[in-house]
Amino acid sequence: MFGTNNENTTAAAKVDYKVTVTSARATKNEHIVMIDLDVNGVKISSCMLKEIVCKMDGEKHKAGDICFVLNFPSEKVGDKYYNRAWFPVSNELMDDILKQTQKKLEAAAANKNL
Repeated sequence: MFGTNNENTTAAAKVDYKVTVTSARATKNEHIVMIDLDVNGVKISSCMLKEIVCKMDGEKHKAGDICFVLNFPSEKVGDKYYNRAWFPVSNELMDDILKQTQKKLEAAAANKNL
C-alpha cells in the first residue's frame, strides 16, 4: 500500500493521528468510495478512496498488485488544484481506514436490505 516513508518523516508527521471514518458512500465506479474522516477531532469531508492496479514494479509493489490511494478534498486555484486538508498516511493507518470503510459499507448494505 502507499503511505508515508517512515524514514523521511518530519516532526509534523510524528503526530499520533487518531482517524475515524465517519461515513462511507459507494459510487457508481466500483473502485471508488467517498469517505468522511475525523482526524484528531478535525472533520475532513469528501475524501476519495480509490482502488488501483499497479502498472509497473516498484520498491514495494509488483505490476498487477491492487493498491489503495486516499485523495483529499481539493480546490482549483488558477490552473492548479490544491488540497484543502492533508495529513500523512502511514501504511498502518491506511489499513485501519480500509477496515473502517469496509465496516461502514457492510453496515449500509445490511440496513438497505431491511
